[in-house]
Amino acid sequence: MQIYKVKKGDTLTKIAKAYRTTPYSLTLYNQLSNPDNLSVGEHLLILNPKEIYYVKQGETLAQIAENHGISLWKLLQNNPQIVNYDLIYPGQRLVISFEDSPERTISVIGYAYPNIDRDILRQTLPYLTYLTIFSYGFTNEGELLKIDDEELIAEAKRYGAGAIMLVSALTENGAFSNELASRLINSPEMQNSFIKNVIENMKEKGYIGLDMDFEFIYPQDAAAYAKLISRLKNRLNEEGFFPFRCPCA
Repeated sequence: MQIYKVKKGDTLTKIAKAYRTTPYSLTLYNQLSNPDNLSVGEHLLILNPKEIYYVKQGETLAQIAENHGISLWKLLQNNPQIVNYDLIYPGQRLVISFEDSPERTISVIGYAYPNIDRDILRQTLPYLTYLTIFSYGFTNEGELLKIDDEELIAEAKRYGAGAIMLVSALTENGAFSNELASRLINSPEMQNSFIKNVIENMKEKGYIGLDMDFEFIYPQDAAAYAKLISRLKNRLNEEGFFPFRCPCA
């Protein structure tokens, strides 16, 4: 694995030839939307395949991964051209491993709206540990404003990623409201309904964790907000959910 910094006069073909790769590979692994228009100073990831495999009739990606001693997700990561791992064909070229490719274990969280392009979603999921789905809102009574998230949750599970439920202070009009957040922060009764509905929804939908995204909280609500977060975290821990995170502004 190498990183190349584009110089004046460089072309993808010139760079590919110098590093024993192809313009297609450079475009693929760097997700270049316009490979004919490189920017000076742009950094490119250069990966040289070490082991190549060609799909045989009747094989599945899971079988190929197992036969080569790697995980299905690693095989998908090595081959981002695969949009749907159920759709492969005989003779298709797959990269099993790369030369000098360091291995590290990290957790990666991605965010998605329910209307995300499904091909982009499936190409991204092999690289994710968790998929956070944006966003549930709530009413003045602590009821959740539901979203169409079932398909995204199912796809996340299919690709081995955990689904994280995101709740923000969104009104029924789809706008952020610090006034709505303040009502929840300062109303134990509203909190009771809110927490009950959040936990029921997580269980019903198959979420494993929660992300609270309350923006522009009033300064005077800071202490009460911390108490809400502590209360919610304790309830989620009691229910066995993944420890949640709370980006606050």
